[in-house]
Amino acid sequence: MIPFLEEYCHPFNHAVELLDTIPGVARQAALVIVCEIGIDMSRFKSAAHLAAWAGLAPGNFESAGKRLSSGTRKGNRSLRTILVQAAHAAARTNTYLAAQFRRLSARRGAKRAAIAVAHSIDLSGNSKARLFKALG
Repeated sequence: MIPFLEEYCHPFNHAVELLDTIPGVARQAALVIVCEIGIDMSRFKSAAHLAAWAGLAPGNFESAGKRLSSGTRKGNRSLRTILVQAAHAAARTNTYLAAQFRRLSARRGAKRAAIAVAHSIDLSGNSKARLFKALG
């Protein structure tokens, strides 16, 4: 555990505890999420804007009506890293996120599946409600 994160996030302990209930998100990951995003969610119009800021939104490259391959955006490096680590941890649980990881990794590969699950952690209904309730 990183002691200065505990000290910094002590006033936001309730938000950290709520984030800790999301599958795959441990206390240290919750601390990093709170430190990176903060508790003022008014700067993000929606959860999709938060995902784009974190660098987890899918790229959008279209030419002549065809969707072409593109990567995700470059976003907040530490937030993106911790959410992808949480996605890998969630893949080892017995939850919807693990099933999503297995389903996607069979078709697209483990790394792309991890990004998709990290995006789901950031956006999914239950997790989104907890995230916005915890941080906003």
